[in-house]
Amino acid sequence: MQPQPNKPIQPRNPALSQAVTKEALHQQLEIMTQRVLDPDIGLYGPDSMAWKIHGNISVMFGAGAANLLQLAHPWVSQAIDQHSQTQTDPMGRLQRTFLNVHSMVFGNLDQVLDSAVRVHNIHAKITGQISESTGRTQKQSQYFANQVEALLWVHATLWIVALRVHEMFYGALSQAEREQYYEESKLFAFLFGIPEQAMPENWDAYVAWFNEVVTSDLLAVGTVGRELVDYLFSMRPWLMPFLNRHRIHTAVLLPDSLRRPFGMPEVTPEVQKKFDMDVRLIRTAMKCVPVHLRWIPSQIEARRRIQGKKADLITRLTNKIVYGRPLLVS
Repeated sequence: MQPQPNKPIQPRNPALSQAVTKEALHQQLEIMTQRVLDPDIGLYGPDSMAWKIHGNISVMFGAGAANLLQLAHPWVSQAIDQHSQTQTDPMGRLQRTFLNVHSMVFGNLDQVLDSAVRVHNIHAKITGQISESTGRTQKQSQYFANQVEALLWVHATLWIVALRVHEMFYGALSQAEREQYYEESKLFAFLFGIPEQAMPENWDAYVAWFNEVVTSDLLAVGTVGRELVDYLFSMRPWLMPFLNRHRIHTAVLLPDSLRRPFGMPEVTPEVQKKFDMDVRLIRTAMKCVPVHLRWIPSQIEARRRIQGKKADLITRLTNKIVYGRPLLVS
């Protein structure tokens, strides 16, 4: 039986309601730094689960689902609506997001720390008043981006959706690999000031918390979130063939409780058939496409950095497209 939506989360970890101050961020960055084995490699490195999963281009298959899960949190959708350039400069915002996230995952320690401080300072300016009541979030209440619970929710959408997509294309991971992946995700969480005590104990508890939030009154799709999603899936006429197909991917990956509120297609046999066909196509393509079509460009650049090599021409060109600059983590 499907769990009923809009139920309260009980009990609630007190650490989740905390604000991440600059002091709190630097405390977490110090903890993170102590766990880094080689500053030149950065947080993870070529043998990590993070590079294996987040460095594979197939992770983008879940981008729509991760974005919508984030927008289902009223604080996130209100912050993006009131402070972001999503509707005036969508490609620029996307570039800046990739630039910061991929610098954290693939950069050396100095690049990681620079990105963490930069993102925190941006988030520190993002505060405001909720414009509509949705779920437990009341109209005219205050929100702020540097809140542990909102940050942890965004963290979970990125890491859980990425693993789910990876397993669709490459097969199920072992429990040990999932636990390693989760431990690695904590380093990423520290970059946003999320303390370890706010995070679930292990991978299974993390997924259980995620599923509990999905069916709770913490998430609720309001007018603001719905309008942002409508724009994202229609922002450029020349992108419509891709966006229409990605809408199908997103619909299937979304939880049932959020699919209809966001206006996503119902998962009919025809929709599921198209989804499965695309999964098979990508799974086959990943076995034979060139390296530069299989891996995120900054991951290729990072591997060459570790080997003492400069970024190759193709990587510099793809970096320019994705990040707006030819070099990111060299």
